[in-house]
Amino acid sequence: MTQQQHKGRVALVTGASRGIGLAVAESLAAEGATVILCSRDAAAVEAAAASIAAKGGSAIGLPADVGDEDSVNRLFAEIERRFGMLHILVNNAGISPKINGGKGRIEDVPLKTWNDTLTTNLTGTFLVSRAAVPLMKKAGWGRIVNINSQSGRMYSGFGTVHYAASKAGQIGLARVMAGELGPFNITVNSVAPSRTTGVMAQSFSDTAAIEQQYISRTPLGRVATPADVAAAVAFLASDQAGYITGTIIDVTGGFFMP
Repeated sequence: MTQQQHKGRVALVTGASRGIGLAVAESLAAEGATVILCSRDAAAVEAAAASIAAKGGSAIGLPADVGDEDSVNRLFAEIERRFGMLHILVNNAGISPKINGGKGRIEDVPLKTWNDTLTTNLTGTFLVSRAAVPLMKKAGWGRIVNINSQSGRMYSGFGTVHYAASKAGQIGLARVMAGELGPFNITVNSVAPSRTTGVMAQSFSDTAAIEQQYISRTPLGRVATPADVAAAVAFLASDQAGYITGTIIDVTGGFFMP
């Protein structure tokens, strides 16, 4: 892709202090965007933004809880004050709470765990996207990319009911947004990775065994890296993807083949 293709554009990446979110923020900054990194941990997201700035990128860290409407409103008031518009939104913030260190079946899932997961993963995507749309319409150009999951696309035996439901709901949300926002030159797409190296993937009690199961079912013979996911996001956020909307790019190494 063309270097500096996002020069002059403003991007927001949620859940950006580590893992996939940080890799996406680094990729967009390398292509010239001014990137706003967001997470609930103010110190972590400011440190992540500083690491990008130290490499010559333009980045700032702003804390927010995507599942809290007031917090999202404060975030976007600050974005509008500083930049006046927004061009790229990557909805990456997400949680996947484990039950006693493992997957847990439906009868084991507390209502609080269900509600917390849908609040962050689905309601958070809705709240942040809703707030971003007016600024993208003002810019006359927009890219919304949701980080989804193979758990929202298929039954794998690994995903929990609360996580899978939140990601399946996110796909439906993206489809409707794509239909509504197309006339405003705003595309909405999803990237759905399978197991990806990082903190969330390491939170199972039997991480090594699960990883080997994934690899044995993956034609490319490995799990994904955050850079693999970031590359797909960078494409969907680019001018080259201007005629792609309402779709899902599966970054699974062949684990999922619809």
